[in-house]
Amino acid sequence: MGKRDDILDTAMTLFNRHGYQAVGVDLIRDEAQVSKMTLYKYFATKEALVEAVLRLRHERFKQSLELWLAEYADPVERFKAVFNWHLRWFSSRQFYGCMFIKAAGEFHQVEDYLVVARLHKDWVRELLCRLLADMGVEEAATKASYLLVLLDGMIVNAGIFSSLSHVDPAWRCVCDCLGMEYAALDAPDRATLPDSVF
Repeated sequence: MGKRDDILDTAMTLFNRHGYQAVGVDLIRDEAQVSKMTLYKYFATKEALVEAVLRLRHERFKQSLELWLAEYADPVERFKAVFNWHLRWFSSRQFYGCMFIKAAGEFHQVEDYLVVARLHKDWVRELLCRLLADMGVEEAATKASYLLVLLDGMIVNAGIFSSLSHVDPAWRCVCDCLGMEYAALDAPDRATLPDSVF
């Protein structure tokens, strides 16, 4: 892994844990063990670094979720797997909320960050729409938009509460909304979870 990757990984870890504005380039430089000259060689500004981190976060999120879904052939099981993947993420040691929601909150007028955040959320919504269509659900696009809002709410909720007890009632409502037979989501085994799911 090269210096650029070291900087990106370090910045992603720090931004994820502490937020964007609380983390300065000096801390990123020190934690990545690079010189300031090297850091600015790859990222001329902190803004460029934040945008690159968000783009990398999207790619890793997408890759991890797609790999997880590839294990399931049945359309209903694939749909349910999206929520199980989120549960695993909420229970992982590196869950500190959604980096895209945080970016929109901290930099709500910075269009470059909002573009990446929208790209990410649009991808999740389109994935949900495809899965619902595969299940034969009517008005798949409308319901995918609803489910995206629900998932974002679950992410925020998981960051606020130490318990995931609010997830099951939300999942029951999803099953009712889609006319699915309710079956509980898989409770993650914290002892066997990786530090992060992506």
